[in-house]
Amino acid sequence: MVWVFSLLLVYLLVIAVVAWFSLHPFRTPLFFAPGSLGARQEDHTLPGEAGPIQLWWLVPAKPPKLVFVMTHGYMMNRSELAAEGYRLWQEGCAIALMECRAHGRSGGKVSTLGWEERKDIAVVARWAREQYPDAKLILMGSSMGAAASAMALGDDPTLDDGLVLDSAYGKLTEAVSGWWRFLGGKGLALAFSPLLFVAAPFLGFNPWKVDVADALAKLPHVPILFFHGKSDTLALPAEAERNVAAHRGEHQIEWFERCGHSEGRWLHPERYWETLNGFLRKHDFLG
Repeated sequence: MVWVFSLLLVYLLVIAVVAWFSLHPFRTPLFFAPGSLGARQEDHTLPGEAGPIQLWWLVPAKPPKLVFVMTHGYMMNRSELAAEGYRLWQEGCAIALMECRAHGRSGGKVSTLGWEERKDIAVVARWAREQYPDAKLILMGSSMGAAASAMALGDDPTLDDGLVLDSAYGKLTEAVSGWWRFLGGKGLALAFSPLLFVAAPFLGFNPWKVDVADALAKLPHVPILFFHGKSDTLALPAEAERNVAAHRGEHQIEWFERCGHSEGRWLHPERYWETLNGFLRKHDFLG
C-alpha cells in the first residue's frame, strides 16, 4: 500500500508542477519582424493591467482605411502573425502586432489562455483606434489570440468592426485538454485531466464558464471570418462548428483539409490570403 500512496503523491506533485508551468509559460524569443522586410515598424509600450504591453506598430504611407490588431497564440509572441501583418501593411493597413501578458516581452507572469488576455487586446484596440479614428478596425488572432479577441469584443461590442479567428477554441476547458492531446495524444490528455482542478484556485475565475461561443452570440452585427484545420487535435473541428453556429451574423469559415492547429496559413498561404482578401473586400474593409 505504501508504494501506491507514493505513486499517487508523485503523480499529484507532477500535476502541480505542470499546472504551475502552464500558468507561467516559457517565453518564446522573437523570430521574425516585418521591419526586416522594409515595413515602417515602430516599438510601442502600453500600460496594461498585468504590466506593460509590448507591440510593433506598422505605419502605412498614408492614413489607412483599415487597422488590424493581431494577437498570437499560447507560448508564442508578436512574430507569429508578422508575415500576415506585413502583407496587410503592403495593402495600406495599419497593423498592431501585440504581445499578451506573460508572453514575449510584455509584462505579467501568469497566462490564462485568453480570459484575462482579452483585456490586453482591448487596451491595444482602443489605442489603435485613437491613432486613426476614421478607419475601421479588425481584431485578428491565432488560437489563444483568436479566442481572446472574440471575448474582448463580447465584452465591448463597439471595440471593432470585424473579426478574423484562426483556430479559435470553444470552451477553455476543451482547450486545456486539447493542448495535452496536441502534445501527446489522448493518453497524455487523460493523464493530465486533473490539471484544471489544481490550477483553478490560482486563476481567480471559473475556467468552466469561459466559452468563446457565448461571446460570439453577442455579436450579430460583426462579420467574422473563421479559419480552421480539419485535422486540428487541439481545437477540434467540432469546437469550430460550435463557434460558427453561435454567431447569428454574417460569417464564413475556410476549412483546411489535412491541416492541424493554425497550419492552414503556413501550408496554404495563397488560399489563406485569397480568402482573407476576399472577406475584407466583400465587407468593404478594403477598396
